[in-house]
Amino acid sequence: MRELSSTEFVLASCQATAFTTDADLSVSKAMKDFYPLVASLFDGEPIVLPAIPEGAPIEIPRVILDSSTHEWRCELSPARANLYWRKTDSTVKPIELTEFFEKSVEILIQYTERLASRVGRLAALVTRFAEHETPGVFLARHFCKERWDEAPLNRPENFELHAHKTFCLADEFTVNSWARSKSGRLSKETDRRPVVLFEQDLNTLAEDANSRSFGEADTRRFFGNVTTELDTILHLYFPDVSGTRSSRA
Repeated sequence: MRELSSTEFVLASCQATAFTTDADLSVSKAMKDFYPLVASLFDGEPIVLPAIPEGAPIEIPRVILDSSTHEWRCELSPARANLYWRKTDSTVKPIELTEFFEKSVEILIQYTERLASRVGRLAALVTRFAEHETPGVFLARHFCKERWDEAPLNRPENFELHAHKTFCLADEFTVNSWARSKSGRLSKETDRRPVVLFEQDLNTLAEDANSRSFGEADTRRFFGNVTTELDTILHLYFPDVSGTRSSRA
């Protein structure tokens, strides 16, 4: 069975989110004061949703900004501001994670300053993939003891493993860390090649959102540390073949 190491994984998408906990989004102010600052990046046609029915979830985006290549996307709602980069097809060169988060920090800070929004939580999400002939079998053997290799995990077509823990990022931010390993296929490719997907989510605690207020310096420090942490966790789950596992993941 061919092993996979962290260096074989390709970036599929990444996301940076600021949770504007008690914001009441003014669409007109967002378009007037914020959109001109990012129009060169989000150079597609903006989408502004009509009046949202009363009682609709505050997570529903009111403004959606897209780049003409569809690689970059921004969603604004009363509850959060989401920034995305996506590998739209096989010809697109993946962005460097450091570049994505550096650019995202500037955009999120501009947004929250222009709309005077309090940020109660921050999150960073990344999805990567590596091609593998039999991803379900590989994951089962990679994560499970040999005793399960005969039955019932001897030939799974699909396999998923979700793991969650809480720790202190950069000795400052208490975060949830989700890591999800699962089998899948490339949705954008005509041949639908099988892959191992690795999804990561680092986010500050929801229970602290009402009492926390992440300012510009906090936001820069959080996203300035997530790239190294995300890469470290990936390597712990999929070390080099000659490497050894660590207890932290």
